[in-house]
Amino acid sequence: MKPKTIMVVDDEQNIREIISEFLQEVGYSVNTAVDGLVALDKLAHEEYDLYIIDVYMPRMGGLDLIVKIKEIQPLAVIIVTTGYSSIDIAVKAIRAGAFHYLTKPIQAEELLKIVESGLKHAVDLGGSSPTLGGDSSLLHLDNQSDLLLRGFTNDQITDFKNIGSVHEYQFGETIILDEERGSMIFVESGRINVFHNGAVVETLKAGDSWGEEIFILPDSAFTEIAAQSDVCVRHFKRKKIMEFFTYKEEILSKRYTINLVQCMYMKWRRSIFRIGLYSGFNAETPSV
Repeated sequence: MKPKTIMVVDDEQNIREIISEFLQEVGYSVNTAVDGLVALDKLAHEEYDLYIIDVYMPRMGGLDLIVKIKEIQPLAVIIVTTGYSSIDIAVKAIRAGAFHYLTKPIQAEELLKIVESGLKHAVDLGGSSPTLGGDSSLLHLDNQSDLLLRGFTNDQITDFKNIGSVHEYQFGETIILDEERGSMIFVESGRINVFHNGAVVETLKAGDSWGEEIFILPDSAFTEIAAQSDVCVRHFKRKKIMEFFTYKEEILSKRYTINLVQCMYMKWRRSIFRIGLYSGFNAETPSV
């Protein structure tokens, strides 16, 4: 059956290509446009099942493009993307007829989930049979290493983990994250607490990872971690990670980067919440 068609409109080339290639990898047919005018030119020749549109673009921005698309294709399902400081614009986009919005940096799992939901909505509106390209099993991830390596084959996961080195720590021992031993870790067994200025901001268990940001920010470590039981940890050096992707297809590196951004975002939200509790905010305080 013919795959569902998606148009991605964004003036930032990296974002446009990463989203496009990711969606193609999970089975969708994707076309791209650098701004609203280019998108309208393509829309004159083909209608799409779903649109992913950036709000801020040169020549014709996202809000104007939504209006134009709705004139041509009244039942079009549109997802808008925007930065955190532009939620008010996203609300305006929803009022203009957008189905949903995604805040940047975009999370791979959230992107896939909203795309699938949007395509189902398109089916409900148009009465056609669904042909979803995404694998719904990807939405059920048991731990952070599953998320970080989502989309890798079993062989690729094995190859990746083999570049790490296994170390054991006893209860109470500080686990040093540095380039000599490896600044990113996967927890093989046991439990680890993560501290920031003396406050516990995360607890890691078997299957969880930490320090993924070294892939793009080598000097980013600002936390301390300590074993809360006897633990076994697999350390990864940034150099080894970079070398690993040097000899792999470029799409694998892009998939890893998308997964990485999602991991960092999820941990950031949890850490901010915990720091807020330690600082005197209650659980009903709106999230940032």
